[in-house]
Amino acid sequence: MAATLVTHGIHAVVVSASHPGTPHVVTDLEIVRAAVEQPDATTAADLAREPIAVLSADATLDDAVEMMAAHYVTHLLATDPVSGLPAGVLSSLDVAAVAGGGMPRLARAQRIAPARPSPSASALSEAVVGDVMHPGVVTCAPDAPLATVARTMAEHRVHCVAVAGIEHGEGGAQHLTWGLVADIDLVTALRRAALGIPGELFAETQPVAVPPSEPLDRAAALMVEHGAAHLVVVSPTGLPSGIVSTLDVALILSAGE
Repeated sequence: MAATLVTHGIHAVVVSASHPGTPHVVTDLEIVRAAVEQPDATTAADLAREPIAVLSADATLDDAVEMMAAHYVTHLLATDPVSGLPAGVLSSLDVAAVAGGGMPRLARAQRIAPARPSPSASALSEAVVGDVMHPGVVTCAPDAPLATVARTMAEHRVHCVAVAGIEHGEGGAQHLTWGLVADIDLVTALRRAALGIPGELFAETQPVAVPPSEPLDRAAALMVEHGAAHLVVVSPTGLPSGIVSTLDVALILSAGE
């Protein structure tokens, strides 16, 4: 399952039901949870406990946003309006592309990123965060409206964007302020018709952060503990220097296949 996620650059896999009924879904975070809590002989059927939220392919995007926000999920299964058979998956990045004024194909295009060395580790305990993290953080200004944040997500094909700016204190002192806006934040904002609100009002100002030297198994455990698909990687100065995601963890899991 981890190899499937990494190969296709996706965050959820639909598992066909063994009997008639709604298909189930296994997300990247659930795969990481299994690797942390029950790594031996776990199968897709073991993890596919929850049916995926389903809507017809001819439903409106407003309907999709309402369902995503109500279920607090970032993926929906679209079914053929005639046959009822699975027709595709709608993700939060598709929603972000439209909310940002673009086309969904922007979110589906492969992101061009700096080449990184392939990690040699085949187990989480053999790697550290710095082995798999994405260097650099995609940012927006604190006063950027969420529509701009949405467009940034879609263009860079990322699921979280940092809002960062300079805050002026007493005596002219300045310091950096930053937080994270995740894709599910955009979905809930769309539900509230709040895309004109500055991103800083939706940003998580205390995201879970780890140093590059953090053992990857510990980082994975933090993801599970906090239900976070992304952790901020901070430099020795305390400033954000990169992101480690569930897909980065899945990369190591797939190497142990």
